[in-house]
Amino acid sequence: MMLEKIIENFILNFKRYLYAVLGLISGILLVQYGFLKTIFILILGFVGYKLGDRDFQEKLKKQILNRLKD
Repeated sequence: MMLEKIIENFILNFKRYLYAVLGLISGILLVQYGFLKTIFILILGFVGYKLGDRDFQEKLKKQILNRLKD
């Protein structure tokens, strides 16, 4: 019973936990590396996230092939 309530609470408040973890990681990066290096790390992480998305990959392939045809 207790585990079910914990899981239910986690599911209902998933965004809160996610942003709390992201805030913690960002804070650690800021303290460890400084503002500009942290921004650079976050940008590279976002680029990696987008490149790993199948829909984005397909759009990028189509765009590249269209430009090569021209």
